Amino acid sequence: MTPERWQQIEKLFHDALEQKPGERSAFLAEACGGDQALRRQIESLLVHEADAEDFIELPAPAMVARELASREPGLLEGQAFMIGTKLAHYEITGHLGSGGMGDVYRATDGKLGRSVAIKIIPDGIANDAERVSQLKREARVLASLNHPNIAAIYGLEESGGRNFLVMELVAGETLAERIARGPMALEEVLEVARQIAEALEAAHEKGIVHRDLKPANLKLMPDGKFAGAGT
Repeated sequence: MTPERWQQIEKLFHDALEQKPGERSAFLAEACGGDQALRRQIESLLVHEADAEDFIELPAPAMVARELASREPGLLEGQAFMIGTKLAHYEITGHLGSGGMGDVYRATDGKLGRSVAIKIIPDGIANDAERVSQLKREARVLASLNHPNIAAIYGLEESGGRNFLVMELVAGETLAERIARGPMALEEVLEVARQIAEALEAAHEKGIVHRDLKPANLKLMPDGKFAGAGT
């Protein structure tokens, strides 16, 4: 989150507090315009209006992150911190998952108006040369693949000293979520296995070995196809 965004949140939060409770919604609608992420952040702060005395000691973004993290089990404050922020022209709108290689977020491409997935190295190791090197290698690997069952990469970007991958946002539920819903029919299992095998074959032909293949990294799209979208 940029310092400018922090200042904007803090100012609007205090301005909203000066409004009568029944007038705050209309005030935020006008003040935030079409920035729904900003409005959600301010509304989250207003939930803690009774704790406003602590605001000087706890920066507005930290309060937003704490509120988001408390509402979403498993979401860390550092991950919640990212929601509503921007990396270059990409606005982060949600957290999709975390893995050994980084955190993956849903984002909106401000230039092309499309939804994308962004993979970021966590703050604690964002400057680790080996992790950055791994991220760049992953970008080159994905760029070398072109298969309907493998999520496409749109680019390797850098903003504010932070490197991140911009990838295709694969819609649908993960294989892990599908399994959790109940037993799968044999025909469905065979179709899933076939598509996974074909994607792996395409990768192996390029000399690439997937080292983190698991149900949580596979998504079933609305058209019935599976695609790798791992973390």
